[in-house]
Amino acid sequence: MNSARPFTRSANKFFKPALDYLNSGQSSKSKKPKSPTYPSRRKNSASSLDDTDHSDREQYAAMESGRTSHSSKNSFSELQPPMPLIDISSGSRASSPYPRNRSAVQSEDEDDDYEFASSIRPLVSHNVGAGSRGRGLWRQGGLAGFFFGTWIGWQTWVGLLVLWFAGCSFGLLLMNRFIMLTGVYKFAYPLTWTYLQLILTHSFLIGFASFTRFVGSALRRIGFGAAVPPSYPAAPTGGAFRGSNKRPSIVNFGRWLFSGQGGIAGGGLFEFESKVALQVLPVAVVFVVKVLLSNVSFAYASLPIYQLARIGIIPVSIVLSCILQKESHSGSTLSSALIATLNLLFATLSRLTDSRVTWESIVAGVFSSVFVALYPILLLRTYRTLVSDLVPQGDILTGYPAATDDDPASGGNREETRAYYRTLHYVSLLSILLLTPVVVLSGELSNIYRNIYHLDVSFFWLMIFCGALGSWSVFVSTLLLVKATSPLTATFVSVPRGAFQLVVLEGRMPPQGWVGVVLCWVASVWFGIARRDEGRLLDRLRLEGR
Repeated sequence: MNSARPFTRSANKFFKPALDYLNSGQSSKSKKPKSPTYPSRRKNSASSLDDTDHSDREQYAAMESGRTSHSSKNSFSELQPPMPLIDISSGSRASSPYPRNRSAVQSEDEDDDYEFASSIRPLVSHNVGAGSRGRGLWRQGGLAGFFFGTWIGWQTWVGLLVLWFAGCSFGLLLMNRFIMLTGVYKFAYPLTWTYLQLILTHSFLIGFASFTRFVGSALRRIGFGAAVPPSYPAAPTGGAFRGSNKRPSIVNFGRWLFSGQGGIAGGGLFEFESKVALQVLPVAVVFVVKVLLSNVSFAYASLPIYQLARIGIIPVSIVLSCILQKESHSGSTLSSALIATLNLLFATLSRLTDSRVTWESIVAGVFSSVFVALYPILLLRTYRTLVSDLVPQGDILTGYPAATDDDPASGGNREETRAYYRTLHYVSLLSILLLTPVVVLSGELSNIYRNIYHLDVSFFWLMIFCGALGSWSVFVSTLLLVKATSPLTATFVSVPRGAFQLVVLEGRMPPQGWVGVVLCWVASVWFGIARRDEGRLLDRLRLEGR
């Protein structure tokens, strides 16, 4: 390799006297015994300027290792105090009470053990790094935190509930109109239709509970873990199914149906406790009478007569809320509610020109108004009773309700979730049991067997399925809306919805009818603003009372 570089070899010979002079000058300096000596180039070396001999590499490596060992000895012998400030004899390192300041340039072998940001800054949440999982509303618990943790989010949540409840109620009324009044597949048997509606609603409740358990991880991720129903009973009892093989399989299956796992509220498909059933029985009776009378009134009358017979729902609801709930309403709430009801009355009267009137529809509609106004009040009271029975007394005295571990932003807890699904389960189950003898004794089943010839038509059962789906939607969302707002607000939703029904289902409106519809909607907006201001005032007073 060196023979191929004649120029560098000649240059080495040319600068050789100068290099010898420099080497001699360095050797004449004062020598320290402990300082390392650098090897001088051999005079007879044949290496070039860009090539180093292998023996020189070994000498330089030995020199560098000696310097490293020398500096390490000085750092541990000279700089270390005779008595250590921190006991390092134990197996674990003692953490410093203060955060370490990281230097601008950190060596590779420097320890990288630092405290977490939450321990250094107590105001930072423990999940401060959870933002990497998602951004915006879809981060960990972000959607529920927006709905239940901010005032704007809470108004959005209530608005979505109102729109959902109104839309589902209108869809249910539309399907009842198709099933009982129109078409060649008309099914004008309100008792049997109500009974079939309740059975399918209970089936949808079971399917909905199973589906929410299946997507429970996704719901917990966005903060809606409180929507997942419980999978096990509230307390393990001797009748609970545990999958044991000590008993026959038929006995285990029966125990699983009535006091096992799963189902709607976690106690089996047909969970039944006598204490809870007695508590839910009043609201179940009111619910059955409400649905039955409403369907009877709708089956034997046109839409304007149906709404005219039930026009007193809002005044009755105001009176019952003041008597049963001891609730005092503001002047804006009372004025807007009554003005909206009066304008709905004027708009309905303008459509009574060619409507047929039957005494069954009028009587059933008037009596159903009382039960429609009473149902949300008893529903909320029953739900609160079930919650108080599930929560221990000590937890009530120490600041109940508490948030769940899964979704702290949602504002719910396990007891509220179980009470919600228990209320739905027992109201639906008891309603079916109460209505069964009524349907059997009414004689409608024999008439259906003799007169209905389209029971094998798939389109007929499709309408039945859609009507039951609307009934399930209204049944599930009623308790949510009552919890979020109040029984009066949940009942008042039917007023602007009634005005919308007149416009959509009754065709052309006279001018006085349009005036009543528009004024009804304006008063409904006024009612919403008044209720929102009352809710903000109550929250402010509650916070000041703390």
